This record gives sequence, C-alpha cells and structure tokens, in this order.
Amino acid sequence: MRPLAAVLLLSFAVAACATAPRETGPAPSQPAQAAAFSLRPASFDALPGWAEADLAPAVLALRRMCDGRSARGPEARWSNVGSYGGTMADWAAACAGARTVQAGQERAFFEGNFIPSEVSGPGEARITAYFEPIIEARRTPDAEFSEPLLNRPSDMVSIDVAAFAEAYDNEALRGAPRALTGQIDGNQVRPYPQRSELVPYQGQAFAYAHPIDVYTLQIQGSGRIAFPDGSQARAAYAAQNGYRWRSALGALRDSGELDGPATWANFKLWSNARGTMATRTALNADPSYVFFAEEAITDPSAGPRGAAGVPLTPMGSIAVDPEYHPYGAIVFIDGQYDGAAFRRLLVAQDTGGAIRRGPLRGDVFFGPGAQAGQAAERMNAPARWWTLLPRNAPIS
Repeated sequence: MRPLAAVLLLSFAVAACATAPRETGPAPSQPAQAAAFSLRPASFDALPGWAEADLAPAVLALRRMCDGRSARGPEARWSNVGSYGGTMADWAAACAGARTVQAGQERAFFEGNFIPSEVSGPGEARITAYFEPIIEARRTPDAEFSEPLLNRPSDMVSIDVAAFAEAYDNEALRGAPRALTGQIDGNQVRPYPQRSELVPYQGQAFAYAHPIDVYTLQIQGSGRIAFPDGSQARAAYAAQNGYRWRSALGALRDSGELDGPATWANFKLWSNARGTMATRTALNADPSYVFFAEEAITDPSAGPRGAAGVPLTPMGSIAVDPEYHPYGAIVFIDGQYDGAAFRRLLVAQDTGGAIRRGPLRGDVFFGPGAQAGQAAERMNAPARWWTLLPRNAPIS
C-alpha cells in the first residue's frame, strides 16, 4: 500500500472544503486587496446606520450560539476556527445578557457588552445571500420526481490533513486543504467519485424530487422537502464528495442552449423540455455532489444547522470564511441591496465553498421558501465589515 501521505498529495488537485458551495449569482470581478488581515478598534458611532439597524435577529442568533456552547468550560475557545474570538469566559457576560435582553433593549445590550473593530484584509469585499429551499418530494420515484436525495455513503471518510501535517511535521501538508473527502477502496483511500461517476446503493435514497430542485438543495446546502400529505422534513447537509463546485447552470448558460437569463426557473423549464438524459448531462458539468440526512423540523421559524452546529436565524446569520472569523463572531455589514443601504448585525454561523475568499466575503441567510430565494438572488454588493468583541476579549 502506498503511504497515506502520498495518497493525500495525489488527492489535493481534486479536493475542496467539505461544506456545500452556494450559487448566488455571478459576482462582478474586483481586484484583490493587498492588506493583511487586521482588526482596528472603532466606536459604535463609526458604524453607518447603527442607530437605525434592526438588531433583534442578531440577538436571537447569539442566543442560539450561546446555547449551543453551554457545555463548554470557561477556558475552552469560543470557536475552533478563526483567528480571534477569545474563550468562553470572555463571552460569559454577553451570553448571560443575551438570554435576558428584552425587545427594545438590543442596542443598549450590544453597546454595553461589546467593542467594535473594523475588519480589513485580503480577498473580495462582497456580500451575497442564500436561503433554505422548500421543494416538493415523494417517497418513491416517478417520471417527474426522479432524482434521489441520498444519505451520506457508508464508504466515505474525511481525512484531517492538519492532524497529519503536525504528526509528520510536513510543510507540504500544511499548505494543503484542511480536510479531504475520500473513498475506502480495500486498503487504500482514493478520491471520492465525482457526480457523473456516482452509483447509489440500495436504501441510500430517502426521498425523490425534480432533478433541478435537488440540485438547488445541493447548491444551498440544505432545504425542506414537502410531501403530498402536507408534512415536511429537512434535508440537512451531511457530506460532500470533495470536488470543487462548478456551476451546472453557468455551464448551460455558456453553452448557448439556455433560453433567457440563467435563473433556476429557466433551468427547470429547459430540463422539462429536454428530458432526463439532457438534464443528467447538464448536471454532470458540476463534479461536486452533496449528500443529505433527513431530519424532523422541530422549530419552523429556525433554519437548518450551519457549520457552527446551531440553527440559522433568518436575517441574523451569515456564512463567513472560517480562516479569519470564528463561528459566533458578531459582524456589522454596510452594503447595498435593491438600491438602498443594507446595514445589518449578523452572527457568523456558517460557511461555504464559494465563501472562503477572505475576511470581507459573506453570505447572509435570508430564511426559508421561494420568497426568501427570490430576495436572496438579488443580493450581490460590495460591503464594509466590523466585528463586535466582548469588552474583555483579545482582538487576536
């Protein structure tokens, strides 16, 4: 058997982060910023529109984050990712206050417990948005509901490259992706098959839907599935096959076959007109594939669990690059939406393959359903960022 380090190195070219990518429309090109990542202390007066911003969703998102961390000891890190954030002890007073703050007291709570810092760093300064789709589904396939929603494969493994880098004291591994997704093949680990090569096994599917609807769920990372009897369940993100996301919708647009703009509605109309085989070929332009786990929906007002492990809050949660921001970071965004100012306080609770592009790149969670999806599709704008840290927490 080849040494595992060699297997890992051969896998780097096809590996990507394990969190599902999200397509939110083509982002205009922007020159990369040369500045190194830094946090510069500021005042609340420096935050544009702070006095008018709706802070209630951020309080709810922070409560959910604090509840999800309640079992950690005071010396534990607030987050296992990011380059700042401090310890649970640093956040104790803020978490206690978040659980008791009343409506109308949100601004006083944040100003009394936090200090803002302006964020600067490399990459694109841009915000987009995502949502939780609600799609029709069936328990058994038919001509329309033909695409399976698949559970995580039993032969899939996740390799912690950082652990091997430390164990081997290997600089090449330190420069590799933090995690790799592989397939157990006898006594070897190989790259997992790409979308066009996947062969589902019996019992792996838990529901079936229209192929474009399933792809929409894979792009967003999770979604709700609605059955004819009126019941709903959540198709929660479970795993990804490790390949870098490539937009099947973008590839179809570039081929010239798509009539009209590159929207999901037009993609579905094209699929219905062209049939199963043409749809399969179009989707295979994206080698990335997301697997799901069926979950009960216990709180319809909450979104799916993000990468931080807590339910997302509509207009209160944001996906960030975890190389810079810890999960649980509270960020204030100054951007544009539909020609007006977009100024929101949000809690970092998720990430995505298209979001890992620097400390000024974010994806705002708009909530569930078609209306949220239509609204999210229109969000794509430059933005300035601040992060709020508890008064006793270190900046770095």
